[in-house]
Amino acid sequence: VRVAIAGRAEPGLPWARLRAQRDLLEIGQDLLALDAVETGALVRAAGHALGEDEIRALTARTEGWAAGIYLTALGRERGETPRGRVHGIPGDRGYVAAYLRSEIGRGVDDTDMAFLTRTSVLETISAPVAEAVTRMPGAEERLRSLAGGNLLVQDLGGSPASYRYHNLLRDFLSSELERREPGVTPELHRRAALWFSAVGNPDRAIGHALDGGHVDDAARLVTAAALPTYFGGQPATLDGWLHGLPVPVFSRHPPLAVIAAWVHLINGRPAAADAMADLTEHASFEGLPGDGAASFESQRAMLRAVMNRRGPRDMLANAELAVAQEHPDSLWRSNALWLLASAHLLQGATGQADALYAEAIAAGPQSPGAATTSLAARASIAMARSDWEAAARHVRESQALIEAAQLGEMVNSLLTHAVAARVAIHAGDLVRGREDLVRAQLIRPLASHGLPWYSVHALIEIARAHLAISNAAGAQVVVREAEQILRRRPAQGV
Repeated sequence: VRVAIAGRAEPGLPWARLRAQRDLLEIGQDLLALDAVETGALVRAAGHALGEDEIRALTARTEGWAAGIYLTALGRERGETPRGRVHGIPGDRGYVAAYLRSEIGRGVDDTDMAFLTRTSVLETISAPVAEAVTRMPGAEERLRSLAGGNLLVQDLGGSPASYRYHNLLRDFLSSELERREPGVTPELHRRAALWFSAVGNPDRAIGHALDGGHVDDAARLVTAAALPTYFGGQPATLDGWLHGLPVPVFSRHPPLAVIAAWVHLINGRPAAADAMADLTEHASFEGLPGDGAASFESQRAMLRAVMNRRGPRDMLANAELAVAQEHPDSLWRSNALWLLASAHLLQGATGQADALYAEAIAAGPQSPGAATTSLAARASIAMARSDWEAAARHVRESQALIEAAQLGEMVNSLLTHAVAARVAIHAGDLVRGREDLVRAQLIRPLASHGLPWYSVHALIEIARAHLAISNAAGAQVVVREAEQILRRRPAQGV
């Protein structure tokens, strides 16, 4: 005898024993979901015609849900979804919404519906964040019950257990939320942002602050999370946050404008960095910046020093101000020392610069960017005095930091790759030297007049590496790039 049972919830049968006896074949939601081929077959069987791209978009949007696929195809013929816009299938109106309203309305009371609609602002839902957002107790049991009823609520597992709503269900619930509680969505996003910030998830916190229209809260969250995110090997995440903020918010939050300028510099966008630096020039800010710097004045001084728009003396003065303010435990201490060392190097005080670079390295275990470039600069100084053993040691340490902090594709590593190529070529390892030179060439487009002294220094080392392998033409190209940077920043005094 074979018994087939189909349902939206598991009936009270001894499933565990049946599994152990190998008497049970389970076909769950994942196996029931249609793939693109099956979606196309269903759409054609329903008498509709869609292109291959539309079929794939329909499958992704509906997550293979057969009823959703059919109703969407039907609604498309009635004009619910414009042709060519299947990827934007709405779950908040038309046949799909009517189906969800009738199905959910039969098995969910008002309290559960309030819970579902309020938690629709969340991409994934766990009991703690659900209770914080909805202000309703008993979320764990409620989520388990809703998932057991197969209301397009997926149990993702984990500890604590987390859940997600089907794409179309979430659309429907978001629309219902505005109908039932008009204007409450921004407040729910604010609660979610506070919760995720408290548990150390800045990405989710910033996302909810932006989704709720709380851009000033988002600005403060980005400022606080900037350095840990960047040095945690997620520079693209930080860049994405900044691009999600409207331009006026940077004028209201000058410390954030400083951070944005640094990010633009690191990513080879000098014009955008100049625009942010201009915002900070006449700005004022009371209190701590929020990114670990001692003050906004120190933060701005370091930006002025690294961009060096007024020449080496101004760079030296700003670097000295930053070093004086950033205490030994500051995340910015290493950066300030690196800038001060570089300012001395520009004025020919090589010995003093080398000593300050050593201090920057010692102060920088939590700020690998400054330590990486300081090690590369020490290697360059060592090569100038023919101490190739010391140069090789500094290069190895710099490369290890780059790998650990995942900075290999950032402008911070340009000088390291350049001096590493020279060290390897001098040691007779031409294969390794050429590999390091290729790495430098890949990052070379990020060198710009926004970082004039650093970019020129790195380009000179790249040119020397080309000369070491008898590639005069390659060296000439790189030198011309350095000359172009000098013409853009004539006062910087390299």
